[in-house]
Amino acid sequence: MRIGIVGAAGTGKTTLAKGLSVHLGVPLVPDTIQAVLRDRGRDSWRGVDPGDRRRIREEALRRKIAAEADLEAFVSDRTSVDYLAYWLQNQSESEERHVNQAFLDLCRDNAARFDVFVHLPYRAEVAWAVGRNQDPIHNLKVAAHKRGLIAVLGLPHVDAPYTFGEDLAAWCERWLAPFRPAA
Repeated sequence: MRIGIVGAAGTGKTTLAKGLSVHLGVPLVPDTIQAVLRDRGRDSWRGVDPGDRRRIREEALRRKIAAEADLEAFVSDRTSVDYLAYWLQNQSESEERHVNQAFLDLCRDNAARFDVFVHLPYRAEVAWAVGRNQDPIHNLKVAAHKRGLIAVLGLPHVDAPYTFGEDLAAWCERWLAPFRPAA
């Protein structure tokens, strides 16, 4: 199965993705934004000029897609849906139409490869972490964008709450069973 974990900050995307990867015995495809920022000598978006923001987002998406490309099964922590939501929220207004269309097309084409997207529900209160936005209104907007993109793009999905430390076998049986290929 190709599983994408989608949600706003602090919803448990990374924790769930890592756990599912181990539980299901499939590769984890991590988020690539932080790696691209680090490669450019940064630990966050602070002080990044708008032109470089575009290049960072595009490079991160290319790396993400390349990491998923040859895998028949994987769990993806943050997906092209997440990348598109952040593009629409933070980048699209400063770009020309053809640039936005190219980013959308790349994200949509990649998203079509997934068997299921697991959308984790919004949480108003989130634990602090490097690069994580603490503003509940910002995170609500992000959650709405991501959930809306799943619907607009017609992607297979489940809205599945996850509690940190939850039994993954039971969680998988409850939320992923309908998406498993027939044996």
